[in-house]
Amino acid sequence: MKREDVKQQIVGITDEQLNWLMDEYGKGIKAEQAKYNELKIKFDTADKQLQTAQEGLKAFEGVDVNKLKEEVTKLTNQITEQQATFAFDNMLDSAIRDMNGVNVTAIRSLLDIDTLKNSKNRDADIKTALEKCKTDNPWGFDVQTDNTKVKVDSGYSSQSNGNTASDIDGVEAAFMALNPTIKL
Repeated sequence: MKREDVKQQIVGITDEQLNWLMDEYGKGIKAEQAKYNELKIKFDTADKQLQTAQEGLKAFEGVDVNKLKEEVTKLTNQITEQQATFAFDNMLDSAIRDMNGVNVTAIRSLLDIDTLKNSKNRDADIKTALEKCKTDNPWGFDVQTDNTKVKVDSGYSSQSNGNTASDIDGVEAAFMALNPTIKL
């Protein structure tokens, strides 16, 4: 989309409105490009694995047919498993992005992937796990939170200077715990 084309189609559009429109359009393009790049990497990996499997099958030409059948079955099962894994990964990553997950890899590390993979009701269980993860770890999602200080109880008692553990933030508490002789 070009600025000049938009100005011709929407007569009277202000520069401010046009800038906003172009920015929003750019955000959408970038988001879709990121999804495309991620899926392209996964596809290329699966394609390379498929080529390796096919090359493995070529190595068995002229070999005992029964052994060949066993190897074909084994490789076919591996490919089927890889396809199932790819489908699961795609489903999970899409669900994370749909929940406004900021870093798919970080959020995945917080989930019990094996349990979700073996779930009989994946959609519901993934949604439930992501809701819990979002509640427990709002930093991993694009969530508006209040800007209050986070209070951390480091186990350090600061009663000597009149503060309680709830009066200090986590950084200060950690510093004081590591440096007990320094008075702030």
